[in-house]
Amino acid sequence: MITASTLCDALTSAFVEVLPGAERSVVGLELVEPGDAVLLEAGDLVVLVGARTEDDVVGVVQRAAPASGIVLRRQQAASPRVRELSQQLGLSVLVVEDDAPWSWVVSSLRTAVDRPAALVSQRRVDVYSDLFELADELSSVLGAPVTIEDATSRVLAYSSGQDDVDEARRSTIVGRQVPREVRSHFRALGVFRRLASTDEPFLVPGTDAGVLARYVVPVRAGGEWLGSIWAVVDQPVPPEKQREVCTAAQVVALYLLRLRTQSELQRQVQLDSVRNLLATPADDNPGWLAAGPWRVVILRGPADLDPEARCEVWLALARRHGWRQPLLADLGGVVYAIVAAAGDGAGTWPWLRRLVTQEARTGMQASAVGGRPTGAVSGLPASRALADELTAQLGGEQSSVVAVEERWSDMVVTRAVAGLEGATLLSPAAALLGSEHAALRETLRAVLDHWGNPRRAAEVLGVHPNTVRYRMARLGEVCDLDLHDPVQRLAVRLELEAVSRGDLTNG
Repeated sequence: MITASTLCDALTSAFVEVLPGAERSVVGLELVEPGDAVLLEAGDLVVLVGARTEDDVVGVVQRAAPASGIVLRRQQAASPRVRELSQQLGLSVLVVEDDAPWSWVVSSLRTAVDRPAALVSQRRVDVYSDLFELADELSSVLGAPVTIEDATSRVLAYSSGQDDVDEARRSTIVGRQVPREVRSHFRALGVFRRLASTDEPFLVPGTDAGVLARYVVPVRAGGEWLGSIWAVVDQPVPPEKQREVCTAAQVVALYLLRLRTQSELQRQVQLDSVRNLLATPADDNPGWLAAGPWRVVILRGPADLDPEARCEVWLALARRHGWRQPLLADLGGVVYAIVAAAGDGAGTWPWLRRLVTQEARTGMQASAVGGRPTGAVSGLPASRALADELTAQLGGEQSSVVAVEERWSDMVVTRAVAGLEGATLLSPAAALLGSEHAALRETLRAVLDHWGNPRRAAEVLGVHPNTVRYRMARLGEVCDLDLHDPVQRLAVRLELEAVSRGDLTNG
């Protein structure tokens, strides 16, 4: 589990002090300015930028109460009000020097948080550090600032210095993602189509809007586009340097393949961890699971996909709608999610209900079945079992979202009727099983369901109340039932339910 303290240990050259709070898992970074509307959640490491007064800092610290920690300048962290409030909230504070460039601080943090752990040949391979070194080497060859990106325009490494060549590069480095407007600009120029279809480097001209020219090198392996190298240049690259860069691109491709392997390993470890929690009662929270209570949910659809593919679809949907670390796994052909039972943010049951309902309205075959809430990690398998039970009971019923507490009565009746499967007991109701007594059975069922009111029973059956009275009088001639006995009423009602489901026969 990555926490604020472990981040500080890993980045001692960047962070000179940590004011420890509660040990909370760090999932990702959230850049926040005073007065913005960003909702801060568990797992966020908050980076405060643009604060001018002590009140600005205190306001963001208060908003960051559920977060994993907050990054402040030394002068801001020195405030007694800020320190006291952070201690009260259990919020860890990472302190950086007042003159540390935010682009460097944020990139170092993102690298540490995003870096997947993998053991290769019994040693830890730091792909990101190697990519940063490659970016510096390419920058020396080209005499220009360089970034290395994956196929989704996520920045993996960049050369040191020259961060503020133009606004597009500055924003890219600070956010570790090419800004949307910059991606749209290059997409309109056909850059990404060209990257996906060619091995040859090419020059993208600059614009009057302040975006400088770029020398772009596709990174491919086995014909697959893995990423790209971007250099901010002011003139065409000479042929001899192009050859050096193309050779370096082959090395970058190997690192991107290794990075993919590490990411897949990390994903597989998470899948196995979620499966273990669902299958075997655990005594303690494993550390990466946020505070409970929780609920296990079955995610159904699309029906034409295998379980692994369905899991990937739901993972993509969850991330797209803000759940940065979805706890999803396929197990026994079923896709399960572990969500927070309370709250309203991403990764909670109310949020998932809205998401599934929304997707179902757009035409996707999406539905969710929620097990019962549990405040103990050991209760997750039981929550899963109830979700399985309700799913089996629903069958093909078209209901986008349902939870066990909404169908508890149906589940109780189903369990009771399951115990009657097979031949009837020696009860008076056995005399009603013949097809000639179908009308009597339905009439008795309606009368029991409507508190013995013949008018309400007649409405349900679509007959006159006198017909109901006549049939009930005839019932006494067919079987000896004491409907004044509440136990007999309950027993015969269950037998009638079993008959209607085909679970009871004459034996």
